[in-house]
Amino acid sequence: MNHHGIWVRSFIAAGLLGGALANPAQAQSHIEISGLLGAGVGYSSNVGGGAAVTANPGVLRPNALIFRGDEDLGGGNRAVFYLGSLFSIVNGNVFGGPGSLFSRESYVGLANRYGTVTVGNQRDFMFDSLTLNRYPGSFFEGSYAAHQGPFAKFGVSYSAQGSFDFDRVNGEAIANTVKFKSADFSGLTFGAMYGFGGVPGSFGRSSATSFGINYDYANAGIGAAYTMVKSPQTNNGNDGIRNIGLGVRYGFGKVLISALATLSRNTATGAQINAFDVSVGYDFTAAWYASATYTHMRGNAQLNDNRANQLTSLVGYRLSKRTTLYVDAALQIASGNGAMAQVNASAGPASGGHQFVSTVSIQHTF
Repeated sequence: MNHHGIWVRSFIAAGLLGGALANPAQAQSHIEISGLLGAGVGYSSNVGGGAAVTANPGVLRPNALIFRGDEDLGGGNRAVFYLGSLFSIVNGNVFGGPGSLFSRESYVGLANRYGTVTVGNQRDFMFDSLTLNRYPGSFFEGSYAAHQGPFAKFGVSYSAQGSFDFDRVNGEAIANTVKFKSADFSGLTFGAMYGFGGVPGSFGRSSATSFGINYDYANAGIGAAYTMVKSPQTNNGNDGIRNIGLGVRYGFGKVLISALATLSRNTATGAQINAFDVSVGYDFTAAWYASATYTHMRGNAQLNDNRANQLTSLVGYRLSKRTTLYVDAALQIASGNGAMAQVNASAGPASGGHQFVSTVSIQHTF
């Protein structure tokens, strides 16, 4: 059984809506609607000093509604589009800034046998080259295993929680981008992206750049990515967050072992976080599977030399190809001057150095 493929397909599960055009002499096109719905009951041991039990949206994968399609232009060329929205199933709110609708990704472009060029609001290669190729713990255990910790002063621009997904492996879209993703050349894929800052008279201010490469051979893989996003809120758009990541993985039988190292730096303040994941996934049967990730995160002097160690684990049961029940849990232990533990996707930081979160959830793809 290809358990790795099942995990990959949980990112993008599609239902066919449209088919070929009525006239076979015309160009062929199709449209798909797909999505994912997940919800559960979550527990946090310490949020600002007290325990909390809440309904929570998808932890393993975010709730999403996706429209996408393509049109055959002839000669091996295609027009492609993608519109993806992230939302909370427990309150109906769309994730993103005010007025956001397609906050997951939205783009249109052209594709051929060499690759795809798209323009829009798109995720960078810290996600495309690393997460989609199964290197970080967040691939195995979802949002709980994405990186956050006692680094509130780090200063990401896309969240009021200053270290939320600080290395972008959970997938943060960047607006006003042009992106190239290569086709698969015997296991080798690569790409580049540029985000326009839109500042008159200053081409580089508030801009973004990202590159990624991955190589798969048999059951092994290695990938690397680089992203630099300059924020208008950081030194008037002249500085921002720089991310670098390297991942490796190897699968044998029913086991998948992955490792990831990332470096994230605020170029304005010099604050830096190094993070390391080691993950193991195992399929016991066609229905039962489990995984565990150990994460170490370390901040530099600008972040009070704070550190965090985290263990995240998941046990899942597949009721069908589209519906899964799972238990996901994480324990983070933080240390350093004034360090307050905070697991990614928790309701907030703990009042001290320990935080435990867990959820019992259902996930359904369509």
